Amino acid sequence: MGRLLSRLCSGCLLLIAVEFAMHIGALVACETPVYRYAMYRWQPAPYEVYFFHDEAPGELDQRVRERLNEFERGGESRANVAYIPVNLDEDPELASVPPDVKKAWLGRDDKKLPAYFISTPYGVGIGFEQLDEVKVNLLIESPFRKSLAAQLETGKLGVFVMLSGKDAAETQATEAILAGLVEEVQQGKVSLYVSPAKGATENAPSPVKPDFDLGFIKLDRDDQEEQWFVRTLLAMEPDLAAEERPMVFLVYGRARALLPYIGKGITRENLIREIEFISGACSCTVKEQNPGVDLLVRYDWEAAAAALADKFGNEEGNESQFGPEMFFPELIIPESTPPAETQLASNDIEKSIVTDDATLERTPEDASAETSLTAIDDEIVAEHPNAETSNDSDLIDPELTASPTGPEVATVVPTPDKPKLDVDALTTTSTTTSVWIVGVGIGIVLVVLFGLTFVVLRPR
Repeated sequence: MGRLLSRLCSGCLLLIAVEFAMHIGALVACETPVYRYAMYRWQPAPYEVYFFHDEAPGELDQRVRERLNEFERGGESRANVAYIPVNLDEDPELASVPPDVKKAWLGRDDKKLPAYFISTPYGVGIGFEQLDEVKVNLLIESPFRKSLAAQLETGKLGVFVMLSGKDAAETQATEAILAGLVEEVQQGKVSLYVSPAKGATENAPSPVKPDFDLGFIKLDRDDQEEQWFVRTLLAMEPDLAAEERPMVFLVYGRARALLPYIGKGITRENLIREIEFISGACSCTVKEQNPGVDLLVRYDWEAAAAALADKFGNEEGNESQFGPEMFFPELIIPESTPPAETQLASNDIEKSIVTDDATLERTPEDASAETSLTAIDDEIVAEHPNAETSNDSDLIDPELTASPTGPEVATVVPTPDKPKLDVDALTTTSTTTSVWIVGVGIGIVLVVLFGLTFVVLRPR
């Protein structure tokens, strides 16, 4: 019986703990879709351009350095690229570079200097190059990449990038699958996650249910203007460069690409699984714990994130896109403008005061003031009966009766209104604090009860 009771008590405690954890999890769960959270928060990792040299850079190399630094740091439309000089005279053992870069240099047959080595953020070398300003521009920018980023800014779930294959018929079949799936998503025929509606904000007065949309770009792998884009895509996995079948990459967020589907693996079912991931609720984990690889794209991603925040309103992840008054309006100090009632009272007083031989106007406010003063006098007399025999001048401050010129004038100076407490804000804060206090208390009680149950009802 004791064992049965012990198990029942332990089971009840476990159920309570699980339910409590579920409620707490519901409070902190993120409801923002992955593709929007990635746009708001996930900064693209840089591609590294190593400059191997053994003497001072010449004029051409200096211009390359300046151009790369301009892309990296200058302006709002920055590129995720980093320029890293490597002086072999000062560091012949290459102790200052990562092991994969050192291995690539040591394994190179032609060690002619100077030379540039381009590496991806995940440690895969794209290759050695002799760069100039024109090649640097092609490395960073291309028409397809601009179109890709612009489509992501409009709020599309993602953009399918299809890399053509050698077989024209297979490429055409792949294109038909993608075109059909894009149309299905646009028509709402694919069931996808919809985040709960958010409250109205100044930037988005009436947030609407998002209309799901996908982009589609067909990329010819032999397009000379897009060669660097093609090479970055093929560097995502080993042996992709040798693959001649069509490939499909789904790109989302700030140009983060999921690993490709190839050839017969490009099916409607497989691609829907990818769409469901980027449109699903975000787990709010760090970017590196999510699938995908950052592509080398130059774009004003902060402006793109702000555009999405304007379209979808206030949601988790885009707090930096809104001002503090949107989240804590009750904490913003208003402008120091006198209340309307104070201004009216001040105007009335100025009109009623006459400096020469004019008479004072009697207003309803004056009558009310006299009535209040009479009531106060009656209370004083009631509390101090001996005051009736005292002189009236003893009860009046001489400074108040002194009047250097003209008749005595009683001037009432309006006192500024004290700031009112925001009851709703205090209630919300108090409620949130109470919830956490109660939660912590319940957790402690559950631990204590579990311990007591184990000690008291354990089998003898």
